[in-house]
Amino acid sequence: MLQPLSHLPAFSLVEPLLQAIVNQNMIIGAPPGAGKSTVLPLSLLNTHIKGKILLMQPRRVVVRNLAQYMAGVLGEQVGDTVGYRIRGESKVSASTRLEIITEGILSRMIQSDPELAGVAVIIFDEFHERSIHSDFGLALALEVQAGLREDLRLMIMSATLDTAPIASLLAQHSPVPTAQLASEGRSFPVTVNYTKDVLAHEVIPHCVEVIMNAVTNHQGDILVFLSGAGAIHAVASRLSAHQQQNNYIIHTLYSAMGKQAQQAAIAPDPQGQRKVILATNIAETSLTIEGVKVVIDSLWENSAEFHPSSGLTQLTQTRISKASAIQRTGRAGRVSEGVCYRLSAKESFERFAEHSAPQILREDVAPLLLETLNWGTHFSNLAMLTQPSKAQSAIAIKALEEIGAVNEKGDLTAYGRVLAQIPCHPQLAHLLLFAKQNISAVAQFSDAQKHAIKTAAPFIVALAQAQLQSEHVLISDALLHLTPAQRNDITKQAKRYAQFVGLSEQALDLSALDDEALGLCIAIAFPRQVAFKTSASYKLAGGKGANLDLANPPQWIAVLHGQHIGNSVKIRLAQPIAEAHLKALYPNQFTSSPKVQFNKESQVMEARKVTSFYAIELASSPLSKSERADDPQFYLQETASEWLGYLDAV
Repeated sequence: MLQPLSHLPAFSLVEPLLQAIVNQNMIIGAPPGAGKSTVLPLSLLNTHIKGKILLMQPRRVVVRNLAQYMAGVLGEQVGDTVGYRIRGESKVSASTRLEIITEGILSRMIQSDPELAGVAVIIFDEFHERSIHSDFGLALALEVQAGLREDLRLMIMSATLDTAPIASLLAQHSPVPTAQLASEGRSFPVTVNYTKDVLAHEVIPHCVEVIMNAVTNHQGDILVFLSGAGAIHAVASRLSAHQQQNNYIIHTLYSAMGKQAQQAAIAPDPQGQRKVILATNIAETSLTIEGVKVVIDSLWENSAEFHPSSGLTQLTQTRISKASAIQRTGRAGRVSEGVCYRLSAKESFERFAEHSAPQILREDVAPLLLETLNWGTHFSNLAMLTQPSKAQSAIAIKALEEIGAVNEKGDLTAYGRVLAQIPCHPQLAHLLLFAKQNISAVAQFSDAQKHAIKTAAPFIVALAQAQLQSEHVLISDALLHLTPAQRNDITKQAKRYAQFVGLSEQALDLSALDDEALGLCIAIAFPRQVAFKTSASYKLAGGKGANLDLANPPQWIAVLHGQHIGNSVKIRLAQPIAEAHLKALYPNQFTSSPKVQFNKESQVMEARKVTSFYAIELASSPLSKSERADDPQFYLQETASEWLGYLDAV
């Protein structure tokens, strides 16, 4: 069965792997090109191992293509011996023994079946990427192995040979001993060329220039690494003007694309045309793209980053690590000698970070905390290489408490346990359940408005997950200008959540969404992302300042996506909302209370009555002497506190 793969370096590990995995966990260190992702999982099918093999991968496009390739090696169709499962899509059958999954799938499998009945081996591939789901999945698997399934085997595969931290983690938390194997990679020499330093805003024109130079001076397909879909489409647009005269075809490759378009980018061109493939970091590992002899690396990537001050997670353009750059360079040496162009001066590249920070330190950990509590433990008890910071945990607990998922002690509530069963962010899950169960109790809304909210909620969840980038700030406008592929993808994702609001998939219609309901749904999920127009700018309910480029800016707006620029937020995707509707949803958050404030113009402390919505000050009026006399101790303490704060800031 494995003879077609016998030329790959990882083939030398097959025999020792099959001997060792009988009684031990395995750590495999093998660089890109060794064939570890295909040879080693397939080799386990020919052993005495009875049960399913789960192979975890961080990216959906890799999952599909690995399944297709390995099924082909076996001379079968995907879904026979080799199948796959990703969010909203699966191809498995009763005969499937090797199931390739995205990382988030594993934790849900364990939560629903803590014994993992029928599973013999879990393989964590590309563990060096330190995905938040990979870290968490391994922690749960170790608990299953230690408490219920000592016969379960864990296999961690990493493209870096520094496996000591993983070995230490397993030694501390697994009842099963661990063996380590390592393989050399398979690659041809790659000549690395550096350019001048290229800043983020200079990438597109400079990248086009380098691509055109490579088309003229080199043979073979060209793989270009760019930060995200926006940069990819901008480069593709400029390249298309030169496409005919240079006889090449442009392909794009990023996660939000349809699988047919992704497959076309990966497979050889049917007409034998030369390909220029514009890709994000999904082409960095595991995927085999035949024919690539030139890599052009912008050295930038879009990284999800959570901002506690606003509650927003945004894609931020950041420099990649040296480790990622080395992986990308190797793509040019898979089939023959190759060349790589790095868009940076060599001296600057040497100052890049060695490795990227673990994902768990950059992201909102509220979903992970909810899963952890639902499992019956806390972060500190999990066997994880990296723990979230105390500040991250505190912010996550506060977010879960506000939606009723945890109580004031931080313990999971019955409602939180229900939220944990819905496969999306807890605040989005809360939106779905509120639309189904609680919206009926809001007397100020008509039946038509309640139904509109119920219909819009799945689409807001889909839009939040899609991180839609649009030229239009208002969601109602952005939806009108979606491409057919975007409409199809968002509708498909929304239909996954129809059941959670009590509707059938057929009841959802993207073209019939109510504009008011869209804003209301955002406010239900993210009340602290509601913004109020103060003068020329906005203030978010969480306290952060915000800006909006719109001809007729509304008084109130609910923000779905925003970008941190300096000390404020640039509103990227949002929907207007009426104050009356906010008061209907959050009557207890519109408060009037006494407050002492320093007046910078008059340079005196003033006692005022302040009307607020969360951190947004809506109105303020001075308090009379008689009003202050009702509680003199309060005003004395508040005045002293304000003076201390003012003096500290001076």
